[in-house]
Amino acid sequence: MSVNLEKYQHYGKKFEELLRPASFPIAIKLVKDKSEILSNFKRPKSDLNVQTFVCQTFKMVRSYGWTMIITEEDCACKLARGIYGWDPMSEEAINFANQFSIGLYSKNLETAKKLQEHLYILKEKCLGLVISPLTRTKIEPDVVQIYCNPAQATRLIQAYLYIKGGVLDFTSAGRVGSCHEGIIKTIQTDEPQLVILGNGDRVWGGAEDTEVMFSIPKSKLDSVIEGLESTHKAGLRYPIPKYMNYTPGFQTSFEKKAIKKAGGTIVKN
Repeated sequence: MSVNLEKYQHYGKKFEELLRPASFPIAIKLVKDKSEILSNFKRPKSDLNVQTFVCQTFKMVRSYGWTMIITEEDCACKLARGIYGWDPMSEEAINFANQFSIGLYSKNLETAKKLQEHLYILKEKCLGLVISPLTRTKIEPDVVQIYCNPAQATRLIQAYLYIKGGVLDFTSAGRVGSCHEGIIKTIQTDEPQLVILGNGDRVWGGAEDTEVMFSIPKSKLDSVIEGLESTHKAGLRYPIPKYMNYTPGFQTSFEKKAIKKAGGTIVKN
């Protein structure tokens, strides 16, 4: 095993120890050469006999612990195929996306077209994405994704800003979350992203109502881990400890009834 993989696996264990996420943090690598596609990676089409969405494959990996690859042949999502360069972003494809949006995500064509100004399109050649559980990753990640609740996301934001300072900027369209903002935007901006998971991530990607996602580019993993450990040591923890050192009280009009009905479980002053 390479030293690099051991480092990332250690990071996975730290995320699990300090955040306690409900599913595995995942390592994601963009494949640029066929030699990177190994036979022991599960593929949706050849191994499961289905075509999947990218977000659906993320869910499989973070739930089952498999290492998987999704390529052009495996992917059924038209939008993902466009932004990863597997389908040309032709005028016909753009018109289809705009018409699909009208009445669903957009009031009219003018509103629908505005999303194009904020899309991040992968510029380099990409044969597919390898996704692996971070604690036992088989690849050196370009991006790490952690599906979490808002309190866990708060800890990750605090961890990143412990080193950088300031605030974390992020955007959301309520859609195209994990495959777009969580991969391509994260890589192209080289900044962590708080991803508000949209309908695709929840309908086909299996995300729960309580989940958001935090994505971290490879270049920022060291500082996020340092910040997470340092802020944890300083007292910022997950689960976030609630302040409990107080005597419970009641509204005046309710207090007498509460004491009477409590059957001695409330001690009077």
